[in-house]
Amino acid sequence: MEEGTRHVDRRSLLVGGVASAVALGAAACTPDQGAVAPPSERSVGSVAAGGTSPATPRRAGTTSTAKPTRAGDSVLRTPGGDIRSGPAHRPQVALTFHGAGDPALTRQALATLAARHAHVTVFAVGQWLAAHPELGRDIVAGGHDLGNHTWSHQTMPRLDASTARTEVARGASAVAAIAGSSPLLFRPSGTPSSTPVIRAAAAASGYARCISYDVDPADYQDPGTSLVVHRTLAGIRAGSIVSLHLGHAGTLAALPQILDGLQRRSLRAVTMTQLLG
Repeated sequence: MEEGTRHVDRRSLLVGGVASAVALGAAACTPDQGAVAPPSERSVGSVAAGGTSPATPRRAGTTSTAKPTRAGDSVLRTPGGDIRSGPAHRPQVALTFHGAGDPALTRQALATLAARHAHVTVFAVGQWLAAHPELGRDIVAGGHDLGNHTWSHQTMPRLDASTARTEVARGASAVAAIAGSSPLLFRPSGTPSSTPVIRAAAAASGYARCISYDVDPADYQDPGTSLVVHRTLAGIRAGSIVSLHLGHAGTLAALPQILDGLQRRSLRAVTMTQLLG
């Protein structure tokens, strides 16, 4: 996992900062985790190991400009356990991406999504987003959700409470600096499941829920395009949340085939807020 700075501007949802973050794209988000959660965990609000969230967090924001209401906001504002998947009664899935790595690969991914009329969610690493704010603007302009994946992508279960709060808060500020970003979407780095310390840090920055996933093709390990496609389509079903990574050429090459596979199953790629709406 990448090393990060620990100094923080503790505004509720809103940060900046720059650092060299292109190398972040090679890091694994979940180095020791399986591909698909069991069926009992496949619903909105299903709880990952660690229990429920803390009490209702304070509302975040540093300006008086209200964020637009999104379809899934009511779910995201309700404290609870990690969200591993969405409703299974609609033919929708959420492809979610760790936002880091080579900006050129991100631009290619956005072009592929635009050509296929597909929408996704990017959980951006704050250092990467602060170094490439134009990518954040392009993500939002493309109709995608832009959420927080911490400031420097450390392994969050290893962090003390103060450092965890710093990571979430600085990442939140980097996201909030992009007009139209999604202020309620947070995914911890370095773990598929939150902990009490992580949930408290998230709540301090206004996140009532943490977003996990039920399909993990481990594309960050660069297993090859065919394996990324196979692992994704083998696990995916209506309501699935898939963990993918920008900045990996194999993932970029797999994306059109994944979208073709969804189309064959009459499944539509939507944003997290659409999935939960």
